[in-house]
Amino acid sequence: MELIGTEFFSIIIMVAILVDRRKVRRRKGSLPADQFYLKLLVSYLGFLFIALLAHVSILQVVHFPLFLERTISIVHIVTFPLFILIRLSSVEVHLLERKPFVILSIVQVTGAAIYTVFSLVDILLGRFYVFDDTLRIVGGNGFITTTLLSVAYCLVAFVVIAVSWKKIELGNHLHVFIIPLFFMVSMVFFYLFKQHNLFTLSTSFLLLTNYMFLLRKRFEIDSLTGVPNQNAFMTRLEWILKQKHEATVFVLDIENFRFINHRYGTAVGDALLQSFATYLSALVLDAEVFRIAGNRFSVVASKLSHNEIVRVVNRFKVRIAQPWEVAGASISFHVNVAIIELPDHADAKDQVVDTLDFTLSEIKSRRRQSIVIYNKRLMLLRQRRLNILTALRNAISNESMVVVHYQPIYDTSTGHLVSAEALMRLQDDQLGLLMPGEFIPFAENTGLIVNLTEIMLRRVCTFLTNHETAFRHLRHISINVSAEDFSSSDMARRLLDIVDNSGVKASRLSFEMTESLLLESYETVKNSWGAFAQRGITLALDDFGTGYSNLEALVNMPFDIVKIDRSVVSNSTNNFELITLISVVLERLGKSMIAEGVETQEQVEFVRAAGIDCMQGYFFSKPVPEEHFLNLLRYDNAK
Repeated sequence: MELIGTEFFSIIIMVAILVDRRKVRRRKGSLPADQFYLKLLVSYLGFLFIALLAHVSILQVVHFPLFLERTISIVHIVTFPLFILIRLSSVEVHLLERKPFVILSIVQVTGAAIYTVFSLVDILLGRFYVFDDTLRIVGGNGFITTTLLSVAYCLVAFVVIAVSWKKIELGNHLHVFIIPLFFMVSMVFFYLFKQHNLFTLSTSFLLLTNYMFLLRKRFEIDSLTGVPNQNAFMTRLEWILKQKHEATVFVLDIENFRFINHRYGTAVGDALLQSFATYLSALVLDAEVFRIAGNRFSVVASKLSHNEIVRVVNRFKVRIAQPWEVAGASISFHVNVAIIELPDHADAKDQVVDTLDFTLSEIKSRRRQSIVIYNKRLMLLRQRRLNILTALRNAISNESMVVVHYQPIYDTSTGHLVSAEALMRLQDDQLGLLMPGEFIPFAENTGLIVNLTEIMLRRVCTFLTNHETAFRHLRHISINVSAEDFSSSDMARRLLDIVDNSGVKASRLSFEMTESLLLESYETVKNSWGAFAQRGITLALDDFGTGYSNLEALVNMPFDIVKIDRSVVSNSTNNFELITLISVVLERLGKSMIAEGVETQEQVEFVRAAGIDCMQGYFFSKPVPEEHFLNLLRYDNAK
């Protein structure tokens, strides 16, 4: 009766798991392992029902005809190696490549088929299995064959696990190893004591723990698309890198997805993401798809050759060029794709993520192509940027690395040098002299721009103090600032303290900000900007005319000077009419004007004709070191 109780209890557990699994699946989506687990549950329930039927017959709880009782007993015995084969195959399919798995499956299934046919035929012959009146086996080779075949399947599984040890996911080795071990020990006990309580209990325990493992894995499933999420992606990367497996990783970023949600609604946007995830799941054979951000997915495949990558990319291009029909809407959208090969281009998961982000940022900044494979050229570019970031951090602690060059600004009517723009460079031992275009974006992104502004202001104030006589005819020296420098009243106070401590009159300084930065942080900048104006610091709007031009900013912000961008100055296609129109508007607003990027005599003449106050550019001088600028000042003062 213990066997009947054990089997009945196990059936209740398996049915409860099936019911719970159905509820969870509706709510959270399906894991790839769910299909294997469903087959195991169904096959094990079949085993339990046959076992229960056999034992109620043996114990005469229910009376069947003798032939039917014999048939049930033989079928019950046959189900042991068949269930073991099904269970262990679900392990082997994850560890073996497709071809070895198919070959092994053919061999194992063929053996199981021969064994099953031979056993069922013996229902009529009664030679392979010999029973007594109580339906207990007393002779024949059937039972020992059943045991040996079951143990053989377990031994094969041990070999597969040993050969594929490195392919097993982190933390899953014990779980995989214990499955064939439990089966083999259970079958040995079954053969010795003719009781399979241990087999039933251990199998139920394994399936229950397997279900708990799947529930834990569900926390790594994206509830909307049903594919693994970012946590699962990071775990997968860690496993690939630790095992030194070769893989090809695609990251696909749907551009301007907020616009899609805004235009079509979030319900349509969600449907698009679901459809996109489904499509990606079939894009690359045997690959894993992850949703790693709101509109960003990753496809992780075994190492693909260059030709295979090209074929995948071409298929993707063809599909993405067509409208996406979802929820009654026809949507066209753009996707950026970054591709990286592991472990060639990264050896840590965070490095992989940084590399992929870098590749996507390169795509977005260049706009020449939407699909980029991370290669040696990008590797060198990324390394240089990392080196620049290191140099930038070093410069914050070692201010001597910050080099100031000055570009003179000349009065249009008199031709005299009246002011200058201070421009920053970084002098690094390995990288040489770095220009602002290389390190300023990193400084702004990392928040180090405020440190650089403080260093720059100290250097300029010291320069003014040390050469007060040379600067007596100079109106001011301008310094470029960013929106971060005006992010709080505390930051404004720190800059003013630097000026006060230096002893330099605030009116000898000018702060420049580009219009694009101002418009991005208008409210943040507005309050602090007034504090500088009250102290007498000249305020300049830089790069005016680059496409952002905003009259509200000109009227409401206390700009003394507007610097007209070089693109306007060099625009000769309309006979410089644009610069004349801008000059008229700025003059009526009472703004002083400086024309930037003056490089030819023709441009000089048109700037003068337009009535612009001052000009700077390579026609007069490029940005020069301090000593060279002092020589220019001395020469101008001597005229």
